[in-house]
Amino acid sequence: MPIPHDLSPSERRVLDVIWRHGPIARVDISPLTELSTMSVTRITRELTDRGLLVEEVLRTGLRGQPSRPLMVRPDAAYSAGVYFTTKDVQVGMIDLSGALLERETLDLGTGTPAEVAAAAETAIAGFCERRGLARSLLAGVGFALPGDFIDDRKQLNPHPRFPLFHGADLQAELQAHLGNEVFVENDAASAALGERLLGVGQSIDNYFFAHIGHGIGGGLILGGRLHRGVHGNAGLIGVQFPNDEPRPSGQDLFDHLRRSGFAAEDFTDLQDLLPQTCPPLKAWLNGAASQLQRGLSVTARILDPEAVVIGGRMPHHLLQELAARIDGPGFCDEGVGLPRPRVLASALGPLAGVIGAAAQPLYVRFLEKA
Repeated sequence: MPIPHDLSPSERRVLDVIWRHGPIARVDISPLTELSTMSVTRITRELTDRGLLVEEVLRTGLRGQPSRPLMVRPDAAYSAGVYFTTKDVQVGMIDLSGALLERETLDLGTGTPAEVAAAAETAIAGFCERRGLARSLLAGVGFALPGDFIDDRKQLNPHPRFPLFHGADLQAELQAHLGNEVFVENDAASAALGERLLGVGQSIDNYFFAHIGHGIGGGLILGGRLHRGVHGNAGLIGVQFPNDEPRPSGQDLFDHLRRSGFAAEDFTDLQDLLPQTCPPLKAWLNGAASQLQRGLSVTARILDPEAVVIGGRMPHHLLQELAARIDGPGFCDEGVGLPRPRVLASALGPLAGVIGAAAQPLYVRFLEKA
């Protein structure tokens, strides 16, 4: 059955609720969508007929008909995501339920857009072959890009570590090497989207996602939707931290550790480092948390979100260390007792990158504008 591409806003709203809360009884869908019970019954029947939903039969041991709550049909569609550093590219595949089915990391040479796309195509072809999947079941390939957009997501102003991604029509260049439609977001927005579909965003509709990559950026989820801004750059908190001064970015951490005698070129080199046994790391975390606390306090007061999520390319234990330090005295503390948002470490950790990239096609095709 071909992947449906023409869902109505009401169908998207219902599908989103079932995605986030399923398995869920039909009677419970109506209040969450503000649609009538009759409309929900009709829409769920149509979505089931189109192969997007399936009933889960629950037997309670009592007499009578078993309960039949609805859930997303996992094998109705698949999606691939691409997330890369200067050294390697991570490619993953998820199904329509969001389950991460495949993940592969491939080394990069020069790191050109063509090389990244070709590596992604190799991995995706392998995923499909191993699972016996037709490429027509792939909703698309999402790329999480390290930089900010110049021309309506066509051209990228990349982080200085990625100069080869500057200038060209990047989406078209990537598309030339892929067998499925390409979707692009900056890496912060992409990770925020991954968190929206499969992390803390399953229960929180309004949050700011602070993304610690080679640079420092942010993604914004408002009302359960990814807010891109006019040019796709909403959430650029990095402008608060001048490049010629210490800043709470991955690149700044690498430079700090190297000056202290620790070999650190990329995020994989941080996996075994602990602040308890690495004083330079502890010092950097304290300084970065202080900077982020000030910057995120302003951001939180402007946006008034339910939560601020700390995520990005750093290992999960370091994201937790940062979140704990930010969520202390001084965060949103003006002394007048205003409510303040929670500060949470990303539930997906560094996997938010590849999962968020893979979520892009599913979000656009099935959930956006719900």
